[in-house]
Amino acid sequence: MKNRISKIFTVFTLTALLLVNCTDRFAEININPGDITDPDLSHLFTNALYNSAGDEYLQWFYNNSVYFWRFAQVTVSRSGTSADFNNTAALGGVPLYRVMIDMREIQNRIDNMKPEDKEVYQAFKAVTYIPVIELAIRASDWQGSMVYSEAIDARYGGNMTPKFDTQQELFDIWLKQLDDALAVLTAASASQVQIGNQDFMFKSDWEAWARYANSLKLRIAARLEIADNAKMKQVLSSIVSKKGSDGKLLLITELNQQAIWAPSATELGPGGTNSLWVENYGPSKNFSKFMRKNLDPRLRLYFRANSLSDAAITALEATPGVVLPKFAKKPVNEPWDRLIGAPVAPDSLGLNDYFGPALVDAANTQYRRLPTVEYNFIKPKQDGRLGEYRNVVLGAPEVCLYLAEFIEKGYVSGIGTAKEWYEKGVTMSVQNMDKRASLAQIPDYSIRGLKTGEIEALLAKEDIRYINGDSKNKEKIILQQLVNLFDNPYEMVAVARRTGYPKKTSTIWAWEPYNAVGQELKLPRRFPWGTPTIENNKANWQAATSQQGFTPDDNFGDILNTQRVWWDKNAPDYGNGQ
Repeated sequence: MKNRISKIFTVFTLTALLLVNCTDRFAEININPGDITDPDLSHLFTNALYNSAGDEYLQWFYNNSVYFWRFAQVTVSRSGTSADFNNTAALGGVPLYRVMIDMREIQNRIDNMKPEDKEVYQAFKAVTYIPVIELAIRASDWQGSMVYSEAIDARYGGNMTPKFDTQQELFDIWLKQLDDALAVLTAASASQVQIGNQDFMFKSDWEAWARYANSLKLRIAARLEIADNAKMKQVLSSIVSKKGSDGKLLLITELNQQAIWAPSATELGPGGTNSLWVENYGPSKNFSKFMRKNLDPRLRLYFRANSLSDAAITALEATPGVVLPKFAKKPVNEPWDRLIGAPVAPDSLGLNDYFGPALVDAANTQYRRLPTVEYNFIKPKQDGRLGEYRNVVLGAPEVCLYLAEFIEKGYVSGIGTAKEWYEKGVTMSVQNMDKRASLAQIPDYSIRGLKTGEIEALLAKEDIRYINGDSKNKEKIILQQLVNLFDNPYEMVAVARRTGYPKKTSTIWAWEPYNAVGQELKLPRRFPWGTPTIENNKANWQAATSQQGFTPDDNFGDILNTQRVWWDKNAPDYGNGQ
């Protein structure tokens, strides 16, 4: 990744030299006079936007696969769950301050422009807050209080010992910044300067950025549900009151409106050429059961089937000493019988059907017992493949399913029915995932990709179908949000924490307790606060630690489960959804 960043800076430098030395040539090119030609501001923004999702190796190798997928119980380690997997190290891989530094520099330069120049840079300035807030939400989810309002001040002669804003304060700050950005972006005129392709997400489409900002407010509103329900309803009312130029909700509700991080077709994705090792994980037994029962096409996109085809079973049956898993039976119903998941409890480690020795036939061919996460879905260029990397940072299905949930719960009305938003959300989720798999060129996509009629069939299944007046509608909506957020585990596990779904008593997709020697493990709701080695701001760190009731340096799951961040304090425990 360092090499990639170096290349980016090299490109920026060369571009700057070209802008200085080739002025005459620009006279021959049709350039919008409103576009920024100062390489510093526009390229600072590109660098910041790139860094907002350009350092994903640690996020996927560590946070997402080791913890977040498993905390939402969609995956299991293919070697089984250890009795201490709920003890964590520090949160890693959220490049908040790296992005904030560049965005703050842009804001500072605009603030110090001459008044007539400053006026036409306000839309550009407004968008600099949005990617920062998206990252800040992720970081605060697992850390709580953090340095934000006074961060980077020292660079401008400000505070060398910045305070830690509480999470409650952070929510207020973010909502204010997003509202301010929305006011500027929705009123932006054609005179506002634009940066064109340097904004590789929305190309300075101010209404698109406004939709993104308003949709981020929806994520914040969801986190307020338990912590401050009255405020949540106020925020929701504010969100749905805003309309776009088409008269519809100013939210990301269509596939062509999504916030997609895809700088170019050559982007390698998280980790460069390194393996992410996400293939060490397969589907959990109950998640797989739910998806297979309903013939959900996303299961075969998310996971690569095990090796136990009819031919493989025949070869293994003919090999002396081989004991086949009980679930390996002919004829195999492809691919569903080969997408069976494994139990997650540490007490299940001794079950050889799932975690037994390697299956090897007489020809010395080895076969996988369990499916694996389809790593090319996450990382299209691993193993020399040539797929495109496409990261939906905030997608239309997520927004639609949140609207469905909040209408179903009675928090908001007058914007359509829960059924309409739910069915639209599920439909677009399947389409999104199929698009990602197609661009990624996952192996055997022609077989594994979406088929005609599958979405309609999925929506008609008993465990999926929205039935007016059915008490299970709320659960169905939330479970579909979890399925939809497979490629965004930060948001997936936030939903699991907030709602307590999947729940233990469910007849649709049940939570399996993580039992170790008969005792249920407690899963973390935050990450450790490690004592800083630099004394400079230690007093503020200690004050923030004490204010939240956190024990410094504790990494044990039972402690990290009870010592929670502000928005999560009164949320149900994992599996205890109501």
